[in-house]
Amino acid sequence: MDPSDVDDKKSIPQEETSAAASVLVVSEYDEYLSLVNTFQGERLKKLIRKIDLRVLPQLILLYLLSYTDRQNVGNAKLFGALADLGMSGQDWNTALSVFFVTYALGGVPSNMALKRYGPKIWIPLLMTLVGIVLVCTGLQNNFGGWTAFRLLLGLVEAGMFPGCSFVLTSWYSPKELHSRMTIFYSGASAAGAFSGILAYAIGHLDHKWGYRGWRFIYVIEGTFTVVVAVLAYFVMYDTPAKVTAKWLDDDEKRYLVLRHKFSAGGDSGIAEKEGFSMAYAVQACKSPHTYAIAVIEFTIAVVVYGISFVLPTIINNLGYSAAKSQAMSAPPYIFACIVTIFSGWAADRYKQRMLSIVIPNLMAVAGFVIIIATVRYPDLPGVTLLGVFLVAGGLYPISPAVMAWSALNTAGTMKRAVGMALMVSFSQLGGIMGSNIYISSTAPEYPVGFGLSLGMLVLFAIIWPIIYYFLLKRVNKKRAAMSLEEIHAKYTDEQLAEMGDESPLFRYST
Repeated sequence: MDPSDVDDKKSIPQEETSAAASVLVVSEYDEYLSLVNTFQGERLKKLIRKIDLRVLPQLILLYLLSYTDRQNVGNAKLFGALADLGMSGQDWNTALSVFFVTYALGGVPSNMALKRYGPKIWIPLLMTLVGIVLVCTGLQNNFGGWTAFRLLLGLVEAGMFPGCSFVLTSWYSPKELHSRMTIFYSGASAAGAFSGILAYAIGHLDHKWGYRGWRFIYVIEGTFTVVVAVLAYFVMYDTPAKVTAKWLDDDEKRYLVLRHKFSAGGDSGIAEKEGFSMAYAVQACKSPHTYAIAVIEFTIAVVVYGISFVLPTIINNLGYSAAKSQAMSAPPYIFACIVTIFSGWAADRYKQRMLSIVIPNLMAVAGFVIIIATVRYPDLPGVTLLGVFLVAGGLYPISPAVMAWSALNTAGTMKRAVGMALMVSFSQLGGIMGSNIYISSTAPEYPVGFGLSLGMLVLFAIIWPIIYYFLLKRVNKKRAAMSLEEIHAKYTDEQLAEMGDESPLFRYST
């Protein structure tokens, strides 16, 4: 650019600059409308299939590994970690809890770094650090070393779920997002099956060369994670605006960029803010919608982490060996994977966000009732396992559902990045509670653990989402009553863009 051009722009009055910016936005919006007419029917389906094949698989694999690594702790307990490290049951619960402290602290700064440096660099870097920490964890010999690396693991893993979820929001439209997010999150439920099967296989190395099986689990999986993370740098794609790969032609790339840019403004032609700004981060921290969703996810974190920590023990108490308990824990997670994918498809198909949370949670409640009634009777293993299936199938669809709901109801990319991370960070404090409510001395009935899990599900994962649904409907109705003329008389286009989801043009997904 000629330096004189910059000088000329500096001399333009502010009113003319604002007008020029408005013309630019209108021009881009007209371009977007033209591309919308081009990307219809089969051409749009072909583009989405490209994204499904090129973007989703990498994220699924990375998150599967991340979640598998997190679930190693339950398997490690069965394969001798407690005795090797000289820890009591309370020491074990303390070590479980500290993970969630750093996990809660790391999400927001991680997503801010992701927004600045891009997913192609940041996510493989996080996974590399996760693998290194895992290997080091498998080499520890005492409570202090184990706890220190649990703290580090929480810090480096904190950005994986909100980071990968944020990447999906840049590639998919609101009507495509939930179903893809559940496909992505199915990596978590598949991780439950994968970790059980892998632990069963690695468990055969128990006592090999004088080492207990838990060390092999951590060192082997950690090494594999590092290898995959390094390879991920070469196969991951940035956001559509940054991607240089030839599998997207110029029109496809431009369409994806503009579709994302104008998705929050409805038919108004108002583009959401894309830049890196601390002001938008502050907006996310002040938004009541962040915490309204976080209450649901906090509940799910309490219940999911609690049950995942004790699931191998519950199955073991039904009369199965430690190794077989790992294998027997896999089928419920496979079932959960199927239910999760179906739930996301139904949510996008019927545009129902609240029901995609309430209905699965009703299934989980039924499962807990069955477990509570039968877990004390080892001669009824089939009935208890039915309850386990219902609990897993009911709980695992919820996290992608609330993440999608949060993403759809937060406008402005920086605000969305921080809001999603903040929601996950706050909610993951539930892991501290979840890791302490299943008291070893009360096995297999676990009255405190099962009782709290059941009560919280009813109050905060069934009743509260219904209340929140009606609150959103009320806000949408109030905004719909305002005419476009009334809105534009009160606010400039720049103000409407700055307001994000607080704009009267924005409609909350219900």
